[in-house]
Amino acid sequence: MSAGFIRRFTSSLVDLIIVIFVVYFAFVLIGNPYLKNQVENYDNIDENLNEVLVSYDVTKAQIDANYELAKKAAGDDDDAVGEAYLVYKNQISVLNQHYALDTSVYQRLLYEYNVGTIYFYSLGIGILLTVLVLAFKGTTPGRRLLKIELNGDVTWFNLITHDLLLKYLLVIILILFSPYLAFIIIPAYFIIDIFMMMLSKDRTTLRDRISKIIVVQKQKFINP
Repeated sequence: MSAGFIRRFTSSLVDLIIVIFVVYFAFVLIGNPYLKNQVENYDNIDENLNEVLVSYDVTKAQIDANYELAKKAAGDDDDAVGEAYLVYKNQISVLNQHYALDTSVYQRLLYEYNVGTIYFYSLGIGILLTVLVLAFKGTTPGRRLLKIELNGDVTWFNLITHDLLLKYLLVIILILFSPYLAFIIIPAYFIIDIFMMMLSKDRTTLRDRISKIIVVQKQKFINP
């Protein structure tokens, strides 16, 4: 029996969570210290940026509190309420402008660190997923937990096509190439998978058909 979308999605999510945890600890131990050393005066820049963030939150909270007091004082006077809102809107607008200017300075200084972090996670997740898929020949921890397996023409080429090129690596490449494009393509990819599994008798997706691999639930054998 072919595995359903929810079961397949959950198994992939389990594998991804395992890999992300490993990459996170690798980043804490190796990536983060290395990237910090690439930015001159990183600690001072990060401290100043945090001060800007805290200052923004405090100031916005005060503006919000003043607005609520102004509305309460206005009572049923619609003109006074409208005037209070205009004052509030102008204050928030000015605050956001100052915040954008202040943070942009520090974000430029931390550009290499932020880009390095993105590439560390993306490449780390891609490499570990590749190792995970190939080491277990598709029978990953997530699939074992959800009791599903691969059937059909499970060659190394088809496995790489099915589990890596048209699955995880496709998502990673799209995110690195263009987050906006990924935001459009990835949900569409999931929707196509769902409709194909709903409408096809064998509940296969596009990558199943391309790679000639079927994801099925493990059969329960009952001793006579």
